[in-house]
Amino acid sequence: MTRGFGADYDLAQDLVQSMYLRMHKYVKDEERIMYKDDEVNRFFVYVTLKNMYRTYMNASNKFAFFEVREDDVIDTDLREFAFDEAMEAAFERLVGKISTEMKTWHRYDRILSEKYLKSDYSLRDIANGSGISLTSIFNSMKENKRILRDKFSEDWEDFKNGDYNLI
Repeated sequence: MTRGFGADYDLAQDLVQSMYLRMHKYVKDEERIMYKDDEVNRFFVYVTLKNMYRTYMNASNKFAFFEVREDDVIDTDLREFAFDEAMEAAFERLVGKISTEMKTWHRYDRILSEKYLKSDYSLRDIANGSGISLTSIFNSMKENKRILRDKFSEDWEDFKNGDYNLI
């Protein structure tokens, strides 16, 4: 049945096993899923598998699932990812410039931006915790980001291009 929905062989096997586990866990009255001659109700199985397949497909459309096989692993030289001293110093200068700019902002904008940029809080989390409307916070952050982008886009491009002495 599951292969008929479009699932490949491995996914079909996984879904069928999960379906049996789900049936065992959630179905307390066996008469709901069994015929009188000890055969499983095929319609119940069909509906359960179809729902599980749809749930899987919806989740896979939202998130990128990919397989990592041993032959896919690329031997990379980790030294290319390491910060050298000039890059680290330039990055610190750029962060310092942005911090100095943010210190000149109104208290509301400064606190809001620091809370958003330096923590894992989303705009919605900040709105729920502060009692300020999400729309107000969104508009303020949009304007704050625009200001930073306008003032520091050249420095950011210099940093990305490796022109550390221009920052």
